[in-house]
Amino acid sequence: MGRKVSYLLTPSLLVATAAFADTAEKTGTGGMSPLMLIFLVFVAVIVGIQLIPAMVIFGSLIAAVFKRSKKATDTATINEQL
Repeated sequence: MGRKVSYLLTPSLLVATAAFADTAEKTGTGGMSPLMLIFLVFVAVIVGIQLIPAMVIFGSLIAAVFKRSKKATDTATINEQL
């Protein structure tokens, strides 16, 4: 039963995809089919979600670069006392 469904479902999905792609010229969406728009929105959401941890990591990197370490502060204090 499962193979019969997959044999019938695959061509019907391909035909439906071609039909969606063909409607792009008729709807006036600038050559973008509904499937293309859904895909672009999906990718944009993924990129937007990935920007959040990237900004956190970048912020911690910048903070670590410009932060004086405790060891450097202790060494400077000892050198000043001598």
